[in-house]
Amino acid sequence: MNYNHSSARRGRPKRILDPSAGLSTPTSIPQNPYMYNQQVPMNNGMMPEYGFNIPQQQASSYGFRSVPMQTYPSTETMPPSEQYSTPQFTTQLLAEPVVTNVAMQYGNALMGYGSQTFEKYVPVTALKYYFAVDTNYVLTKLSLLLFPFSQKDWSVRYEQDIPLQPRFEKNALDMYIPTMAFVTYIVIAALVLGIQDRFTPLSTLASSALAWNIVEIVVQLISLYVMHLETSLSTLDLLAYCGYKYVGINAALLASLVFRTFGYYMTLLYCSISLAFFVTRSLKLRVLPRNDSSYTASGNKRRIYFIFFVAGAQPVLMWCLSHSMI
Repeated sequence: MNYNHSSARRGRPKRILDPSAGLSTPTSIPQNPYMYNQQVPMNNGMMPEYGFNIPQQQASSYGFRSVPMQTYPSTETMPPSEQYSTPQFTTQLLAEPVVTNVAMQYGNALMGYGSQTFEKYVPVTALKYYFAVDTNYVLTKLSLLLFPFSQKDWSVRYEQDIPLQPRFEKNALDMYIPTMAFVTYIVIAALVLGIQDRFTPLSTLASSALAWNIVEIVVQLISLYVMHLETSLSTLDLLAYCGYKYVGINAALLASLVFRTFGYYMTLLYCSISLAFFVTRSLKLRVLPRNDSSYTASGNKRRIYFIFFVAGAQPVLMWCLSHSMI
């Protein structure tokens, strides 16, 4: 490296002064002539503003910009119209017990109105009944769906004109098994298609199966209306009957993984017959009248047709929802 020694000052070393000292050494602090870059107080006895106290003229010469300290007016000196818009006033207002009680009452009223509006379109109370199950009921119901031929009593017990919950009555309808069977069907279908290197999004499988269910329920409701049949069946009851077929579909798809096409068709045939038998015997007590002379023979015939229509549609739909995966 080359240094220019011509301009170097020989003799006493040059002292580097702090710009804040006003280009001169304060008389109150002794300076050591043999120390470079000696630190001196930056404020010169004055209160700093953001850590700097550089005069305006010197700050501009050294590339600094003097920023005045920002101050906030006190709320006590502000006019009332401005005091009401400060965050402190809002915090104090929300801390008042009267305001808190009013807000809680308004929130409770709003939640109550929202729950009433939601229950108007979604029968939450009815859904609680259909999901009141336990492990014992689920195992008993699955065995009844797969082996219904030995069942003798298909009646549902009542308590004060209210049917017992499914966990206390195995013949009661539920929505837990149809829901879980539907989700299991989506997973097993994706597994079967994945083994065959046939990729299908889960959303496509779910939307297709859901569309079949909606069409089935709509057709059943229209049939009840056209035939002028007055029954104790609700929409959730019909949805439960439509969802039980996924138990047989899952069994057939699992059998296809082990025994291929032969296992699939044999399992599907057996599950279709057992489900049709279950639906026929279960619907008979809900559709056909008992000890009621107001119904005519022609009306009873229409009810029998409806029972056979619902029971006969289950094997067909089971095949439609699963044959393309084999």
